[in-house]
Amino acid sequence: MMNNEFENKTVQASALTTTCYVIDPAQWGIKTDGTEAVKTTEGLNKAIAHAKSAGYNEAFIPKGTYLIQAVGTGYPAPEKGGGIVVPSHMKLTLDHEAELKIQPNAERGYSCIYLRKVQNVTISGGIITGDLDQHDFSKLPKSTYEWGFGIYVHGGKNITIENMKIRKCIGDCIFLGSVGLLGVDPNYDCPRLVSIRNCSLDGARRNNISITAGEGVFVENNEITNAGTVKGTTPKAGIDIEGYGEDDIDYEEPRKVVIRGNVFRGNAESSVLNFSGYEVVIDGNHSDNTLSYGCGTDTIISNNVLVRTDKANTAIKGEKVSNGLDGNNVAITGNTIKGFSSGIDARGKDVVVTGNAVSHLGEGTGVGAWEAENVLIADNVVHRGKGLPYKVDNCNDVQFLNNKALHSERFGLELDKSTNVVLRGNSFGQCNGGISIKNWGTKGTSVFAEDNYIDCASYTGKQTNNYAISFDKNSDVTLKGNYILGSRSVAIYGECSAGKTVKIADNDISDTAGASAIQIKGGQRAEIVGNRITFKRTDNTGYGISLTDDAEDAIIAQNTIYSNTGKSISNSIVTEKAKRTKVLNNLLIKGNMFLNKDTDTNVGNTIV
Repeated sequence: MMNNEFENKTVQASALTTTCYVIDPAQWGIKTDGTEAVKTTEGLNKAIAHAKSAGYNEAFIPKGTYLIQAVGTGYPAPEKGGGIVVPSHMKLTLDHEAELKIQPNAERGYSCIYLRKVQNVTISGGIITGDLDQHDFSKLPKSTYEWGFGIYVHGGKNITIENMKIRKCIGDCIFLGSVGLLGVDPNYDCPRLVSIRNCSLDGARRNNISITAGEGVFVENNEITNAGTVKGTTPKAGIDIEGYGEDDIDYEEPRKVVIRGNVFRGNAESSVLNFSGYEVVIDGNHSDNTLSYGCGTDTIISNNVLVRTDKANTAIKGEKVSNGLDGNNVAITGNTIKGFSSGIDARGKDVVVTGNAVSHLGEGTGVGAWEAENVLIADNVVHRGKGLPYKVDNCNDVQFLNNKALHSERFGLELDKSTNVVLRGNSFGQCNGGISIKNWGTKGTSVFAEDNYIDCASYTGKQTNNYAISFDKNSDVTLKGNYILGSRSVAIYGECSAGKTVKIADNDISDTAGASAIQIKGGQRAEIVGNRITFKRTDNTGYGISLTDDAEDAIIAQNTIYSNTGKSISNSIVTEKAKRTKVLNNLLIKGNMFLNKDTDTNVGNTIV
């Protein structure tokens, strides 16, 4: 008895002089050659518990290969309670050549390191290797086998995982989940203040990191690679932020998550999927696959560099508003995107897309909004892509401001089935057309377009009907103060119908090389007022403003039409096939008018 008391006092005295307990494998019956999983796991846990009781705040695992019995038996779920257990207020450090290998098994889940409701714990260094290559998936044929984890953070607070290499788990390299269900269990506990930093997380079968619950999670400066590429199961993301819920009830909440400075490479479906997280920041990462805000709320996706070489996938995208909420409140800003199929696909409600640079895309869209509401798309640049630079489809309340498109064989912007759209200050150059407004259906599109710059002259590709601005008969349009240069087709072409508003005012249509400057088919009460039209043709056959297909009750007033090559414009204003057009106070230089003499009003027009 005296000897035991002396030994205990000696250990406690040692703990006071050094903060780290170096585990001696031989003393604890621990194998370092990758054998005897049960004995090794028990020995490691006893050594760590001893260090804690002796007053050490750190335990060190030396170089070696340690086979871990990671399947838990104390809880109904096998991923709970297995593997290495670290108590609160403790740091577990592994030598950089210390490897914890999960013993191959046939269970649906496991945890190599299990942290349940602990506080102030750090896991640092070493390697965790899952059993993906040896796992027996035949025992439970109806199971997805997605619950095998390298580290399971189950509730708790102030937890750090750093400088580790974790790989080849059948579920996730790191899993953060709650104890109990929010609103159901009075002792609900989610991981709080968790840091994952400077780690290599590779080749998990599901996700490299899953965050189903948490508050204050920081994932920084990690290398996150190849999730879901071997025997993968969805969602196959580098990081998946996805709390459990039903309809509009959250039973878990992933909240206040920061993902910064990481490198994502080779993850099968996406780099980051914020399916249902709150207050998530995805900033300053390098990625070769999708960053998604999913149904997430209060998400910022900023200053990331996204580069591929195969022109596949969408770089940044969303899905919809989460059940029970009124918007996403998402900001996508300052990202650099290159080599994907599509750049940014904004969906849901309350979305801001600003200051992004998108280039060298495949056949997809540079920046688009679909089934979205209250969207601001501003100050973006899309260039050198094979597809459409910008698209707004089936949206409401869209501000599209000061964007730039270059080098496209398509229109710079297509609008479809969208209402309350404002286009202001945008620039489209070297594109095969400017703005296309249409409706594949009967919903109708309403657009106010002002002060946009459309350079048709700079396009050098194959010519098609590259209208500078076009719209269909289901559109309400106001086109004001736009500058159109060098149109080689019809500068402004529209089809109008009864009850639709068409106002074309104060536009500068310059150096028109095509056959017509403004052409409107059908409709009632179109207003074409105060436009300045110049032609740059080598013949006299241009049409300045023309109305066709029984357009009725239009106003053509105060427009100026002439040729800057000295040629005449033989068809400056043509309304022969329209009815009751009021042609008032227009100035035509070397021009002629062909009006409907039976119904038109011809007052104050000057032909020089």
